[in-house]
Amino acid sequence: MKKTNLLLFILFLSLCSAPSNEGVASLSGNTTTTSIIEEEDYPIVLSQCLNEEKGYNIATPFDIQDLKTTISQLSNSKEEELQLGDDVNYCINKYNLWTDSSASNPEELAKLYDENLELAKCLRGKGIEIEDPSQQEPKLDLSGLKKSEDDITPLLQECGWQK
Repeated sequence: MKKTNLLLFILFLSLCSAPSNEGVASLSGNTTTTSIIEEEDYPIVLSQCLNEEKGYNIATPFDIQDLKTTISQLSNSKEEELQLGDDVNYCINKYNLWTDSSASNPEELAKLYDENLELAKCLRGKGIEIEDPSQQEPKLDLSGLKKSEDDITPLLQECGWQK
């Protein structure tokens, strides 16, 4: 009985001791791991990339809306805006975030953003309260307006919008 207990104790002790690499087979000395980023973490990953790799000082966002608001306030000139757009696109592509928008042509997205930014400014000049588009969402959001489509369409056309 004592010998059995002693053998079990030694066996238990040997299993609990630090493993040795001796005799362990490995497929390759160069292993890589790929992490999957959850979509709810995209704003955090994007802000970390912009901070660490592009030199920005963006606070960790609560969600995508918080990040959009923060990013929209970062640029004071057209040049800064274009550089910020390039930096955001770099991070989105590097970490494969929002693959739908990163698959689109960046020049087309930039053109759409610029056109809709001007359109939003024009509409505000005509008394329509509308927010500026962001570089991540370059389309204007007209869904919250209280006026009907028939009331807004002539104003859009006056501002240069074409169907």
